[in-house]
Amino acid sequence: MGLKDLREARNLSRAELSKVSGIRYQKIRDIEVGIIKPENITLKTAIKLAQALECDPAELMKPDREVSAE
Repeated sequence: MGLKDLREARNLSRAELSKVSGIRYQKIRDIEVGIIKPENITLKTAIKLAQALECDPAELMKPDREVSAE
């Protein structure tokens, strides 16, 4: 599970995650859509997001699951 999957599993919007984590909405969006690659986020950002999502920071580095269009 990547950032988007983890966020959605907690039923949080990007805005809610931004408020809880202290990370700008735009940065969260950029990570989720691939503008910022997960492996390129700073440790500080990874820790804040992981704390807000109650997960290990390494979980943020995993790709989001692909949703098949069936």
